[in-house]
Amino acid sequence: MELKKSPKADLENKRSIFLEIGIIVALAACIGMFSWSQKERVVEIVEQTPVVVETEMTEVTVQEDKRPPAPMKTQAVVLSDLLNVVKNDAKIEQTMNILDLDVTTDLAVDVTQFGGTYTGEGEVEEEEPVIIAETMPSFQGGDINAFAQWCGKHIVYPAAAADNGSQGKVIVQFVVERDGSISHVTILRGVDKFLDEEAMRVVKSSPKWSPGANRGKPVRVYVQVPINFVLE
Repeated sequence: MELKKSPKADLENKRSIFLEIGIIVALAACIGMFSWSQKERVVEIVEQTPVVVETEMTEVTVQEDKRPPAPMKTQAVVLSDLLNVVKNDAKIEQTMNILDLDVTTDLAVDVTQFGGTYTGEGEVEEEEPVIIAETMPSFQGGDINAFAQWCGKHIVYPAAAADNGSQGKVIVQFVVERDGSISHVTILRGVDKFLDEEAMRVVKSSPKWSPGANRGKPVRVYVQVPINFVLE
């Protein structure tokens, strides 16, 4: 019996069709490759906006020096010698020159603060102490230097201040009353608690003065004493 191929199984008659399809696919692939290689490459350039940093300018204001002028001194009596006091204390091995006393009657005191200044005309108001009188107060028959000598004999350098190394000038102000007594003892400029207290103690213990006077009448007079505490 002779074998025959089924027409459906025979592919020879479809060979030309498959060949044409293959050629078409190959051509399409080649065309696609050429088109892909020729595409333009687009490079995106991003522009950066410069950042501007604003710096705030601070206005500098120069303040004028409006400090009031220093008051004028009306009288100053400076001691010509120094009073040296040596503290004999075994616990403090230091020699102390404690009184370099510059005595004045109006250190840093504004005259306008006090009434009763003698002008040479009319009556003198004696309710308030004056800074300058026709006759200034005197101490034990001497001038202000006599009071400095007296302070030098009675002042004691405080041990606590010496231990702390404290030194400097203490300015004490007081009033010589009409009867010669001392009142209103205050510290105008201090150094520390111990030196200030010692300066006030000595001044308060002062004997009576001979009072100041205007036109022969006793008046209250301000007196200021700088006491310079020095450790050597």
